[in-house]
Amino acid sequence: MNLSDFAKQLPKNFTEHEFVDLMNQVIDLKTIVDLPAEERSALFDGVQYLLDYIMLAQEANGELRTNQGQPVMDYNGPFIPHVLVRPEGMELDRKALETFGIGEADKYFGDE
Repeated sequence: MNLSDFAKQLPKNFTEHEFVDLMNQVIDLKTIVDLPAEERSALFDGVQYLLDYIMLAQEANGELRTNQGQPVMDYNGPFIPHVLVRPEGMELDRKALETFGIGEADKYFGDE
């Protein structure tokens, strides 16, 4: 499956499990952890490029939302607690590499 198929097949009100199951059809998520650093970096570059391109398309199509003048990006997939988004004072938990983020938001934020 490619990413365009992922976007078409993801149900409107998807669960975290449905999201991860479909993403695993695009790329075997468990293999990312053990990729050589150079390959993981190249994969990151590809994903970042795609993110930038999608943001530009959203902006060009008048779909970009803002809050107090700052762009706001909606994300509805599982929470991945990496260094840029993990709450301050929380330590790295490698378990998220096994759960693919399923249930992680509850662990960090409860029912907010």
